[in-house]
Amino acid sequence: MQSGAADALAVVHEHILVCTDCPLHLRRIQAVPGTGPAGARIMAVGEGPGETEDRLGRPFVGAAGNVLTKLLESIGLRREDIYITNVVKCRPPGNRDPEPAEMEACSHFLDAQIEIIRPDVILILGRHALARLLPGAGGISGLHGRRVVRGDRLYVPLYHPAAALYQGSLMRTLEDDMGKVRGYLDEAEARRRQPAQVAAPVRDAPASAPVVPPSLAEPLLRLVSPEPDEPALRLGSPDPVEPAPPEPPGRDQLSLF
Repeated sequence: MQSGAADALAVVHEHILVCTDCPLHLRRIQAVPGTGPAGARIMAVGEGPGETEDRLGRPFVGAAGNVLTKLLESIGLRREDIYITNVVKCRPPGNRDPEPAEMEACSHFLDAQIEIIRPDVILILGRHALARLLPGAGGISGLHGRRVVRGDRLYVPLYHPAAALYQGSLMRTLEDDMGKVRGYLDEAEARRRQPAQVAAPVRDAPASAPVVPPSLAEPLLRLVSPEPDEPALRLGSPDPVEPAPPEPPGRDQLSLF
């Protein structure tokens, strides 16, 4: 299974490295597919590569990446055990926000990565990744630290690590939210080990119906032996949410990478 998944993920990476589906490829040094094992139980998805990532070909290797590494280590996770990627795989000029057409052009790559890896928990880093993975679910200031279940996927939106570099108070928020992630991982691992018919339900934030874009997943997943389907976690009525505080200044993805 692991060998097949690794082979399928390598095929996705190869397609990303030569992709010319949107204008971002015209100014890149190199595309940044993602790093981490095909069998990772946790996946982190950011916005897009920055200057350092564009040069080195690896995600989250600058100042924001150092913050992410420390956050992972604070809950007993090693960075090398996590699969880390971005919504768009090429650096937007000047680290500007990725445009909708650029995110759409890359969407099938991210979908394939998720389908192949099948992580227990997907960390959504910042508002742009949230808009791509959970459209219509709400804003990052209202959802950060909460688990959101859509289909058979469990997501945890978090502030982007770069935001904490410019607003120090967000570092404590990120640390608290990562503490919750540790609990979510333990629960997900316990459910994964249980027979499907006795898997315990969880209570989560609501999510609207997903938008399914074209995907590379089906042809690539022919390389991967299927696993038994896990039951979708159904949500009850959402808990009341306090009015969301204003977004921190600046952008999710800044030039510190």
